[in-house]
Amino acid sequence: MRKFKNSAALTFAICSLFVFANCFDLGESSKSDNQNVLALVAVAGLNPIAGNYNYYNGTSDYAGGTYTAPGNEIVGTYNISLSLIAQTMFDATYGNSYLYGDIQEIDTNKKVIYVRFRGDSSFSQGNYSWYRWTVKDGKTYVCPDLSGVSSQTTLASAKADDLDFYSDPSDINAGCGLNSGFDPAPWSRLETQN
Repeated sequence: MRKFKNSAALTFAICSLFVFANCFDLGESSKSDNQNVLALVAVAGLNPIAGNYNYYNGTSDYAGGTYTAPGNEIVGTYNISLSLIAQTMFDATYGNSYLYGDIQEIDTNKKVIYVRFRGDSSFSQGNYSWYRWTVKDGKTYVCPDLSGVSSQTTLASAKADDLDFYSDPSDINAGCGLNSGFDPAPWSRLETQN
């Protein structure tokens, strides 16, 4: 039994070292969308907003708008892992919408997660997008990309978006979707599901 434990520990250490060593590109060029970087993120657990959440519009005292529910009403869910953002948007009139974004890259400096929507999403299948997050007053808020996902057919095109042009983390109740052709919307407030 002791020999098995030693072998298992040695195998785990070697595999960990192999994965870690392969996370760095020592070749001619380095790309931020390299699969090795994704492996490092997954191994290290660097998705700072991973979890299962109900989400609300804006701050808890947000009054709501013509097309937006007040901040005390659940409007959907986010289930965020190291590899997927699954978003459900509740709509009693037209039926719920679903987005399943396979995570392509996480930039913790910019506080943004780049995704590619799967074929079983309600819309934007195969296209790329981003989810920006911020923390304010101890709460985590997310702003999904509303800037023209239908034209973002590559990761590079999603990354080319000017995050500050389309989202303003200083205005939680009206700083999401700026300059996108939609009315500015509130950021989504994430509250852990019970």
